[in-house]
Amino acid sequence: MENASIDLPQIAKYLLAAKGNASLAHTLAVNNRASQRTLNILSKAAVGGAVSTDGNFGEVLVDVAIAQSAFFGSLRNRSVFFRMLDQGFRRVPLRTHLGLVSASATAYVVGEGALKPLSRLTLSNPALTPKKVAAIIVATAEVAADTSAAGQSLIAQELRGAVADTTDEAFFAAMMPGMPSTPSSGAGSDAMAADLKVLLDSVNTSAAGSLFFAMAADVANRISLINDGKGAMSPLGGEFLNLPALVSSTIPAGTLRLINAAAVAANADAISLDVSNQTDLLMRDDPEGAAALTSMFQTNSVALKAEVSFAAEKTREDAVAEITGIEW
Repeated sequence: MENASIDLPQIAKYLLAAKGNASLAHTLAVNNRASQRTLNILSKAAVGGAVSTDGNFGEVLVDVAIAQSAFFGSLRNRSVFFRMLDQGFRRVPLRTHLGLVSASATAYVVGEGALKPLSRLTLSNPALTPKKVAAIIVATAEVAADTSAAGQSLIAQELRGAVADTTDEAFFAAMMPGMPSTPSSGAGSDAMAADLKVLLDSVNTSAAGSLFFAMAADVANRISLINDGKGAMSPLGGEFLNLPALVSSTIPAGTLRLINAAAVAANADAISLDVSNQTDLLMRDDPEGAAALTSMFQTNSVALKAEVSFAAEKTREDAVAEITGIEW
């Protein structure tokens, strides 16, 4: 069976090698015996009505959906957002309004002949509006033209890393404002227990939960060295307190977060790929800073932009909390 998770990275690689020319990218894919889904997507042509078996537009839509879903699934070991999207979040269609209970109704025991009290049920109606995040990879023309297994593996790794990290950064930027953030109480085992109790008391407030730890790499290193039976933890993640423990480079050093994924409505919609060897880029992560534009043409380079549409909305106030400055 074909591994659908490699289709999008293969498409990105062939587009890079062809410098954005879809026809040439298709030829390269044929010559390298790419999967049929990859060939269908690169040769898409919409004619008439769309049917999932018509060999044209409808079938391409199915192929794109399969390739995209498999690619997102392949990010679960690198990305906090996509791991919880795979198992944890309440998946809700994008661009819809959510009817959320913000003040619960209360039931009363009413005595015989007594008045029956009324309570208020308040609904909020936030929209699950997609955000676009863009990850850009720049490769020299020589690397872009390399369609060997090693060349494809390099681009696949860079594409997965760029999409995962960019999406996680935007996800946490949306989640953390207004959420409880508590400095660590100290360095010993008693401080560790106290800090964990603060997280659990803030997030684990009902039986309906799907809890995940998310942490910076230095916190994962510390926890993996603590042999106290709290979980099978490694520096790359694992379990902590018998809960999934994820590591992300987008989380500040010394920070441990506890997330109730069941208190977050989320989904991911689409990933688009664009390639150019004519564009100019600021080769730094601070667009407002002073930096000279770098010409892809003059430096014999090719740029790949992957744009992902996703959305996440807290449905309860106990969705996430964090401990900062950890020195256990």
